[in-house]
Amino acid sequence: MDDKRKIILTVAIVGVVLLAVLSSFLPNIFFKPPEVIVADPDATESAPAEAEETTDPQGVVVAIGPQTVQGIIAGLERHESYSRAMEVEYFDGDGKSLGVTSIQVWADGGWLRSTAALASGMTENAIIGDNNLWLWYGEGEPLYTGTAEHLSTDLIQHIPTYEDVLKLDKADITDADYVERNGVPCVYVEAKNRLTGDLERYWISEAGGLLMAGETVKDGVVVYSMTSNEVVSPLSDAAGAFALPDGTVLHTLGG
Repeated sequence: MDDKRKIILTVAIVGVVLLAVLSSFLPNIFFKPPEVIVADPDATESAPAEAEETTDPQGVVVAIGPQTVQGIIAGLERHESYSRAMEVEYFDGDGKSLGVTSIQVWADGGWLRSTAALASGMTENAIIGDNNLWLWYGEGEPLYTGTAEHLSTDLIQHIPTYEDVLKLDKADITDADYVERNGVPCVYVEAKNRLTGDLERYWISEAGGLLMAGETVKDGVVVYSMTSNEVVSPLSDAAGAFALPDGTVLHTLGG
C-alpha cells in the first residue's frame, strides 16, 4: 500500500471515530432533557395550598383547631429581651369597671422588671431574676426579698400564664384560630376553666410568643381584660430598670 492510500485510509478512520463521538454528545449539548417532577410524598390533593393556614415562613402548613393549638403554642418562642406597656382592667359581675392597672415591663436575659400603677393609687415595683424576687411599693417603702415562685414573672405583671393552656384537657378547649389583634398576628385560644366554670381567652403573638390580650368571662360577662401595646425588642435602653431603691444594680443589659 503506497503512502497516498495510507493517508486516505487514516483520514477515513478518524472521520468515523469523530462522527461517533459527536453523535453521542450533540443531543446533550443542543437539546435539554425533559424535567422529571417527583411528587411530594407529604402533599395531599384534598385542598389547594392557598386554602390552608400557615405560620411558618418556609410555608409549612399548620392547621389550627382545639386538637392542634397546644402544639402550636408550645412551638412559640418568647422574646428574651423587650419592653412594653400593658393595661389590666377588672370588672364586677354587671360589667362595671373596678379600676385599671397600667404596667410597664422591661425584660432581658431572664430578668424582668415591672412597674404597675395600681387602681388604688399605689405603685408596685418588682424585679425577678436568678430565681429571686424583689418587691416594693412607692418610695421609701419596705423592700421584700425572697425566692421567686415558678412562672411568677407573669403574676407580677398581673397577667395570666397562657402556658397553662398546654396542661388542659383538649375537651376543655372550645375554640382556636389564627387572628389579628391590634394589627398583630396572633394565635387565639379559648378554653373553659373546669374549677371556676369561667371562659378564658388568650391572644398570643405568633412572632414574639407574648400574650397580647386576654379575657376572663364569667356568666357571660367580662370580669378581667388585659391588652398590650407594641412590643419593642430587643431592649436597648433600660437605665435604672433593674436597680433597687438604694441604687443597687441587679442586672445590666447583655450581662
